[in-house]
Amino acid sequence: MKYLLSIALLWTMTATIGVEAAEQAITVIAGKPGVFHHFESSGHTSMAIANGIVGIVWEDNSNGTPQVYVAFKDKQATTFSAPRQVSVQGPAYEPAITASGESFIVGWESNDRLWLRLVNTHQQGPIVSMTQAPARQLSLVSTPQQHAVAVWSEQDSKSYHIRSAEIHPRQDTIALQNNRAVDTTADRKEQLYPSVALTGRGMVVAWEDRRQGATRIFCAFAPSGQPFAHYQLLNDFRYSRIREFGSGTGAMRVVLNGDMQSRVMAIWLDKRDFEQGYDVYASFSEDGGRTFGKNEKVQDPLGDNIPQWHATLAMSRSGRIVAAWDDTRDGTPDIWFSERRNNKWSDDDTWPQTSGPGAQTLPTIFFEGEDLHAAWLVREENISSIRYLKK
Repeated sequence: MKYLLSIALLWTMTATIGVEAAEQAITVIAGKPGVFHHFESSGHTSMAIANGIVGIVWEDNSNGTPQVYVAFKDKQATTFSAPRQVSVQGPAYEPAITASGESFIVGWESNDRLWLRLVNTHQQGPIVSMTQAPARQLSLVSTPQQHAVAVWSEQDSKSYHIRSAEIHPRQDTIALQNNRAVDTTADRKEQLYPSVALTGRGMVVAWEDRRQGATRIFCAFAPSGQPFAHYQLLNDFRYSRIREFGSGTGAMRVVLNGDMQSRVMAIWLDKRDFEQGYDVYASFSEDGGRTFGKNEKVQDPLGDNIPQWHATLAMSRSGRIVAAWDDTRDGTPDIWFSERRNNKWSDDDTWPQTSGPGAQTLPTIFFEGEDLHAAWLVREENISSIRYLKK
C-alpha cells in the first residue's frame, strides 16, 4: 500500500511539474530602446476578457507622443495581435478596459478629459467624450449580463470628486446614463483613484479621500436603482501617531473586485506601519458591498520589512480570491501572490515567470471561470515590455 501511495504521489508531483513547466509567459508588446510603456489604470482595469478573447490596454510613446493601444489574444492563439492604436488626440494616458458582449469598452485620459471607444478584433467605433469638466483616473467594470459602469475623478468648483455613470453600447458607439456624484456631503475635499464593483445588490465605489488630512480609503454603496448611501471608512487609522507623524498614517490605491453576487473584496496600500513603508491590507464584504469587515494584512511576515507597491486582486464567480503586488524582498521588484482561503491569506509566492532579473511590476489579474489571467510590466536594462500568463 505504501508503495502504491508513493507511486501515486510521484505521478501527481510529476504531472504538476509538467503543467508548470509548460506554462510560458507571452509577450504582449516587446520593448524597444526609447519606447516607454505605462501599464496602470485606476482600479487596475488594464485587462478584460470577452467571449474568451483577452484584451489588454496600455500607453506608450512609440509614435512620438503617448497614445493608447490595445492587443488581443483568443483561446487558440499563442501570441497577441499587433498593437492597435485606440486614441487619436494626444497625449493620452492611463487607459482602462472592460468587456461588452463580443467587444470591449476602452477609456483613457487626454487633454484633461476622459474618452471612451468601443473596439473589437475587427473594428473601432467613434470616440465619445465622457466629460466637459477636467477629469482623470477612469476605472471600468462590467457584468456578464453586459451591465457596464465607469467611475472617475472630476473637477468641480473646488476640487476633484468621484462620479459614476452607466455605459450603454449602441451599435458601434457608446451612451452614458445616470451620471452622478458618488459622495454629496458638504465637507468633501479631494477625492482620487476610484474603483468600482457590481453585485447582485447594487454597486460599491471606493476611493482615496483627503478631507481628514492624511489620505484615507472611503467607500459608498448604492442599492440597485437608488442613490448612494453615506460614505464609510475602510482603512483603520493610527490616531496615536497623529502628533508624531503630522496628520497620521495614510493609505492609497484601493482596488475592488467581487463575484458579481454578494461577495466583494477591497485591497489597498496602507502606511500604518510608518517606518517600513506601505503594506497590503484588505477588507471583505459578504453583503454585496453594503458593509465591510475588519482590516486584514495580506502579505506574510517575510514582506513586512520592505514596502509593497501596486496591489490588486481578482475574485472568481465561486469566490476564490487572489491578491498580487510587487516588492523587492529578493533584491529586485518581483510580482508576489497570496490567496485567501478559509478567511486567511496564504504565504506569499511568486511564479517563475514573474520573478528574477530586472523589474517585474504593475500586475493586473482577472478570473475567467476559475482560470487566473495575469499581465504585468517588465523593465530590463531600461527597456520595458508587457507580458501575460494564464494559470
